[in-house]
This record gives sequence, C-alpha cells and structure tokens, in this order.
Amino acid sequence: MRVRAGDVRLHVTTLGDEWRDGSRRPDIIAVHGGPGIDGGMLRLTMRPAAEYAHVVVPDLRGHGRSDRGGPADWNLDVWADDLAALVDTLGLERPYLLGTSFGGFVVQRFLSRHPRVPGGAILVGTGARQASHDEIVERHRVLGGDRAAAVMRRSLTDHSAQAEREWAEVCGPLAMRRTPDEAYQRAVRGRIATPEVNAAFIPQLSTLDLRADLAAARCRVMVLVGEDDPLIPYEVAAEIVASLPGRAGELHVVPGASHQVIWDAPEAAHSLIRKFTEGS
Repeated sequence: MRVRAGDVRLHVTTLGDEWRDGSRRPDIIAVHGGPGIDGGMLRLTMRPAAEYAHVVVPDLRGHGRSDRGGPADWNLDVWADDLAALVDTLGLERPYLLGTSFGGFVVQRFLSRHPRVPGGAILVGTGARQASHDEIVERHRVLGGDRAAAVMRRSLTDHSAQAEREWAEVCGPLAMRRTPDEAYQRAVRGRIATPEVNAAFIPQLSTLDLRADLAAARCRVMVLVGEDDPLIPYEVAAEIVASLPGRAGELHVVPGASHQVIWDAPEAAHSLIRKFTEGS
C-alpha cells in the first residue's frame, strides 16, 4: 500500500499484527539498504519478526514504488523526516527503528532530528561513517586474501565493466555467507532499482560523519555487525556505541554472518532483535 508521509507517498509493507492476545506488540520500522534498491530484501529477511512484532517496511523516497522526488531530496535529512511523517501518519508510539547498511545512516540521522520519537534503534551492518578505503581493503585482505584486497582497491577507483566483473567474482561472495535460496532469488529478481539515487548519494559519503547525530540520541541503541563483514570493520561499528550518551548502546558481533547479517544468521539476529524490542 502507499501511505502519505508529508509531501510524498511511500510504498509500505506490513508484517505481523499490531495486537496479539490483547497486548500491543512492538512496532518496528525497518529501513532498507542501498541506496538505489527497494525494501524487497528486508521484506524477506524480516518475515520471522512477524512472530514477535508489528513490522513496517517502507521504500524510502526515490526507491521502489514510493514517490521519486528529485536529487535535492535524496539526502539523509529528507529521508529521516519522511520516516517521522510516516510514524505520525500511522499513529505509532515509540516505534523501534531498524536500519541495515545504508538504512542505518538514515536511522542515525533520525536520532538527531527526531530524538524523542523512537523507543529504540537497531543498526545492522553499518557505521557512523564510511570506512576508509584502506580499512575496507585491509578487511578484504583478512577475509579473502591478497587478491581480494587488490581487486577491492582497484574497484574503489576503477568503475569499468571489467573491474566490476572482477569485483563480482572475487569480492562479491564475501558479502554473504548463507547460500541464496529460491525466496532470496525471487527477492533479487523483483527488485526495483533506481541507480540515479545511488549516483546522487555516493558523493555525500566522503564527508559523512554521524557521530554528532548519535550524541543527540535519547533512546537505547543496539548494533549488530557480522564477524565476517568485509565492509564494516568491528572498530567502525564500535564507534557507534562510543558516540552515544551514557550507556545507551550495545554492540553484538554475530558469528557466521557477513554484511547481510539478518540473512546470514537469522536465528541469532532475530533472537537479539526480539530481546531488545521486548526490553529484556
């Protein structure tokens, strides 16, 4: 369905019931990665959460079946404000915001612009900043050896078709540990891509630093990072917790998971998410 959120309509999918056995269940707004791809993968990986929460998966402005907007709108401030408007439209009280990869950037910006709205935040496979080229290359060396490091370094500046093919062959498999099944393949085939959004956002990464946003947070924050994530070194994920006020954060390194934490380790990830949203 499409829901009015401020000046746009966002395509939204819901999973699970708001109420069960007379009790209101936790609301989770799950924010997809990218940018430039829709929320299809989260609609798959968050299905188990329907057993313990009411999950809302929007396509952000410019993505999927949501209103496009234009390049001036494709930034963290606008996306965060759209989510706040969505919370208001749906009448949610103290929802949990879950952001995976790029979606984690959006959630972190939300924490500074709308600090009193969320009941908590869950940041998956993300950092408060983009890892440096040297950090990413070294992480690929640790996980994939010298060839993976060399291919990754080349891909950071060489965007030719040959370089992209080599990256897909050597580095791409490092981003996921669990073999894709038919449901995963359907989600990939059904993706709606908006590469123009990705192209508009990428230049913003060089100056991205969300540590000040995190200092403004007024809720608990849980960070999940895969032990084999080639893009998010542990130290980068840990910076999120270090940037939060007081003792508001917790970091979990998920065994057997790469960048796609919830797909790679669904039982471990959902166990942690469930405990967090239930306040235990």
